[in-house]
Amino acid sequence: MSVHNNEQENGACTNTDIEIWRKVEGDYYSPSIHVTEAGRIGIDVGGHVLVAPIENWHDAGSKIFTVNSELSEWRRKVAYWLLGWKI
Repeated sequence: MSVHNNEQENGACTNTDIEIWRKVEGDYYSPSIHVTEAGRIGIDVGGHVLVAPIENWHDAGSKIFTVNSELSEWRRKVAYWLLGWKI
């Protein structure tokens, strides 16, 4: 029987992600950052993992910077709404 997609014969999958940072070393539930086999960056906070290419993370960071810069109040509210943040 051949094994595909990192799946072992017992049905378990092999974790190919490379962890590059963990807030509390050794704490499995602690926020962490990893790189996937495909080269995407994954951020895990509270068991909710977001995975995206580095370009998307950079774009998200630039949007946050824009929100925090000198925007008029209504523009800041629109930006917060677009990012899904509470006002």
